Amino acid sequence: MNGRTMPSIGIIGSGRVANAIGFLFHSKGIMINSVFSRNQDSGQNLANRLECNFVDSIEQTKADIIIVCVTDDEIFNVIQNISINQKVLYTAGSISLESLKRNKCGVFYPLQTFTAHSHEMNNEFPMLIEANDKELIEDMVELCKQSDLYFEHCSSDRRKEYHLVAVMLNNFVNHMVHISQSEAGKRGLDWAILQPLLEKTCDTIVRYKALENQTGPARRGDQSILNMHEDMLVEPNKALYKLLSQSIINTYNEL
Repeated sequence: MNGRTMPSIGIIGSGRVANAIGFLFHSKGIMINSVFSRNQDSGQNLANRLECNFVDSIEQTKADIIIVCVTDDEIFNVIQNISINQKVLYTAGSISLESLKRNKCGVFYPLQTFTAHSHEMNNEFPMLIEANDKELIEDMVELCKQSDLYFEHCSSDRRKEYHLVAVMLNNFVNHMVHISQSEAGKRGLDWAILQPLLEKTCDTIVRYKALENQTGPARRGDQSILNMHEDMLVEPNKALYKLLSQSIINTYNEL
């Protein structure tokens, strides 16, 4: 580490991202000094699992670096209650670093999704990092290396673009699966019959370009099937089916 000492960490928040980062660092031997959360139950539980103190206030959160893992709407209020001399990182995708107007501040944004079913984080994803302080950047690089995380130096504007595309890739795809599960349930269909199709779709998306994978009535321009399917649906899913089908048609008409 070129003579550098690994910084100790304080965590503010006890949600999915706080748990994921906390567990990862703890597993890699990085010291977690304390956890603060407005939710005492989940905060105390996280502190217990990280073998550190649960503290009663933001001001009591002591460490070389404090990582703020709260919702975007809470970031400004939380950070303004932290000493101006304290090194601070936050984990939001679309909050610009400049907007916080403070020194010794940076972004430690994991480009990954964390669900209620698993807080634990593997290291097969990039961490996007940015800071307005050279020493803090060096600290983040060391944390990533110690945790075996791939990282990229990323400006706020570029991080916002990553976040936008990530929302479309993850959140929208997941929502479409939810809609499919809902439609299957309404129709009394066995999801086990459809599950292999979902698995094959995900595997193919990872292995090949999505543009080359497209199949189905919209890709073929089979308007009679599209009309039949629309008649089988009610709003709002009917409008969504029509919108997505038209997007597919337009995409391949333009090739």
